[in-house]
Parts: sequence; C-alpha cells; structure tokens
Amino acid sequence: MNRSQLVYVLPVHNEEKLLADNVARLVAHLSGDVSARFGGLHVYLVENGSRDASWAIAEELGNRSAAEMGSQEGPVEVRAFREPSAGIGWAYQRGLREAIAAFGPSKDYWAVLTAADLPFGFSDLESAFPWFADGSTRIMMGSKAHPRSFIDRGRKRQLMSLVYRAARRLAIGMRVADSQGSVFLRLDLAEKLLPRIESRGFFYSTELCYFAERHGEKIRELPVVLQQSVRPSTVRPLKDGTEMARQLWRLRSRG
Repeated sequence: MNRSQLVYVLPVHNEEKLLADNVARLVAHLSGDVSARFGGLHVYLVENGSRDASWAIAEELGNRSAAEMGSQEGPVEVRAFREPSAGIGWAYQRGLREAIAAFGPSKDYWAVLTAADLPFGFSDLESAFPWFADGSTRIMMGSKAHPRSFIDRGRKRQLMSLVYRAARRLAIGMRVADSQGSVFLRLDLAEKLLPRIESRGFFYSTELCYFAERHGEKIRELPVVLQQSVRPSTVRPLKDGTEMARQLWRLRSRG
C-alpha cells in the first residue's frame, strides 16, 4: 500500500442540485480500487457563501459519513466546513488550513484542489498515480495544456486560455502552461505557500503555482480529459480578462 493519503477539497457554492450526486460519485470511485493504493482518503466539502441549501446538504453528507465510519471502518471520510465568504479561493484556503490542522505539514498527505462538479472526472487522479511516491515531486497540475489532454470546448475559451498563458509568461515569467486546472499539493509544501497567497477568487491557483515556482518547485503537468459540463459558461471575456490582467500586474509588483 502507498503511504500517501488524499484529501479532496471541494468548494461548494450554490451546488444544491448536483452536490449529493457528485460526492457520491467521488466516494464510490475512491472506495473502489483506489482505496487499495492509499493509506487514507478524505473529502472536505467547503461551503462558501451559498444562497441555496448547499450547506444543509454538505452538513448532512458529513454527518452521514461520521455515522457510517463510527459503525464500521469506511475507506472514505467526508467532512463539511462552512466558510462565510464567497469565493473559490476562500474555499481552497480554508480546506488546506483544515487539512494541515488535522494531519500536520506531512509529506504523506496530498490535497487535491478541484471543483465540485469534478471537471476532469478522475482522469487527473489516474495520471497522478505514478508520481505520489516520487519524493522530488510536491505539486502537480491536471493541465488542459498538456499535449495528451483531451479538451473539447468552444473557441472563445480556447483563445482566452492561450492569451492568459502568454500573459502569465510575459508578466511574471511562469513556466507552468496551465495554472487553472486541478492541483495536487503535498501538505508540507502547502504550509510554506499559504501565507503568500492573497487572492480569494479564481486567481488563487495562479498565485499558488507562481509561489511554488518561486520556491524552486517544478510543477508536474498531467494529461486530463475535460468532461462535458452541465453548467452554462459564466466566462465574460472583457471583464474577466481585465481582472486577470490587473491581478497579474499586482502579483508582478509583489514578486
């Protein structure tokens, strides 16, 4: 058995329609063959500023998991946390803080930062398997820019990704090709990086990758398969592009 343990951190914001089904899908997958490869498996649901019943559902899922693990040793623990501020970065920061508080800055624990709808299914986890025991790797990215990734989405999103990648490289010299995918982060590295990250929105993972590279880490990019989304896109090219440019400039001045 691999000594590594996984802590999935799922941001939960207005997810009442799909949360229970997606968590069930994740727990079922982790309880299968995956459970034999790891020393422990955990799912942290971090509700952040929802206006629907997301917190009640997350809390119920956590209580159900605690009851099941109390009666018989289950392979996957589900816990729910409530973060009052809305923002995916708030959720990631809270989830990582909770993981470090529970397990310490351990070399054996990996946090997985992804979205509640599991946009890559489990293709990112499958790609990451060979590298968990590699002592030189402490951060990995499920990368849409990987040459073996399968990404089927509109030209608008593809163009925005290319422009953003070029802007990151020019503005702050980032080497990683995709800073907006799923993140696999070892907790000993997480403890060092968290105090540096100021963003609490979608820019959070870009700051995380930036400071990891500044720390001397090589981010291993992994091939992924992007799942068909049931949600309409909320991307606003002009507004979102302007905000990303502003945050890149601010990060450059900080760096």
